[in-house]
Amino acid sequence: MFNSKYSFLSKLGQGAHGSVLKARNLETNKIVAIKQITLVEDINVQLRIFREIQSLRLCNHKNIIKLFDIIFNKRNEELINISLIFEFIESNLKLVIQDVKRPFCELIPNFYFRQIIYGIIYLHNLNIMHRDLKPENILITSNNQIKIADFGLACIYFPNDVNRDYEHQVATRWYRAPELLFGATKYTPKVDIWALGCIFAEFFNGIPLFMGGTDIEQLSKVFQILGTPTEESWLGWEFLPDAGKVLFDITKPVENWKKLIPLATNECIQFIQSLLQLDQKRRPSAIQCLQNNYLSSNHHCFTSIKYKPPFLEDYLKKKIFEINYKIIKKEENKI
Repeated sequence: MFNSKYSFLSKLGQGAHGSVLKARNLETNKIVAIKQITLVEDINVQLRIFREIQSLRLCNHKNIIKLFDIIFNKRNEELINISLIFEFIESNLKLVIQDVKRPFCELIPNFYFRQIIYGIIYLHNLNIMHRDLKPENILITSNNQIKIADFGLACIYFPNDVNRDYEHQVATRWYRAPELLFGATKYTPKVDIWALGCIFAEFFNGIPLFMGGTDIEQLSKVFQILGTPTEESWLGWEFLPDAGKVLFDITKPVENWKKLIPLATNECIQFIQSLLQLDQKRRPSAIQCLQNNYLSSNHHCFTSIKYKPPFLEDYLKKKIFEINYKIIKKEENKI
C-alpha cells in the first residue's frame, strides 16, 4: 500500500512479515527503498519495528543507512502496516563476497572495512549495539560507499549500569559472539566486533568461518579454531548461564591461520585474530580497530577503488531466470 508521494517500481525482497520495494519519490524524483511491515500481534515483530525506528532516528552518518520517512497505513481507521522509507542502495557485501569477477586486491577489503568501522564507531559512540552485523546487512552504493542497515535487533547500551540484562538470542548464529551462544545477558558492544571479525574472514574465504546448525554446534566450530576456553583464554567463562550444560572436546587453538584464510596477508590475519577473541574484554574497541596497523598504515593511500559491485536487482533477475529455466526443463522432461 502506497501513498500518493511514491510510485512503485519493483519488489526487491520478501520476508515473513513484509516486503522491500523499490519506488520513486514523485516530489523529488529520487529512488527510495520501502520496507513494508505488516502489523501482527507478535510482540517480537513490533519490537523490531520500534528498535529500527528508534535507532535510525538517532543516527546521521554517511556509513549508516538513512531513514527518510515513516508512513502509517490504515484501513477503516485501523493501522494495518508501517512503511519505512530508506535511501536506495544498489548492492550489499554478500553480493560482493559472491562475485567471482571481483579482482583480488588488498585495497578492496581495506577500503570497505575501514568504512564499516567508521559506522560502528559512530554507533558505539551513541551507545547503540547493532547486534545483527552480517554481509547482507552491509549495503554498498554503486560508488562503493558502505551503509550499515537493518537495525531490527539494535538496542541502547548502558555502560554505567553493570546490572542491566540484554537479550542473548540476537545476531545471526554464524556471526553470534561466543558469550551470546553461552546465554550471556550481560555483554557489551564487543559483540559487534566479533561479528566484524567473522565478516572479514568470510570476505577472503567466500564462506563463513564458523557454520554451525545449532548454538552448540556453532560453539564447537568456534572452539575447533580458537581452542576450548580456559581460565587463561577466557576468564570467568564457566560462570556463563549455559557454560555447564555441554562438555566440549578439549582442543587447542589453530596456530597456522594462513591455512584458514590463505588469501589474506599476515597483517590482515593478525587483525582478524584480534577481533575473534573468545573473551570480549580482549577484543579491541571500534576505535582501536581503526588504529590497527592493517588499516591505519594505508589510510592516506586511496579514497576510492576501481570496482563496480554487483547490483541486487541484476542478481534477482538472474535468480528468477534460473528458477524459470528449471521449471521449463522440468516440464519438458515430463513430455
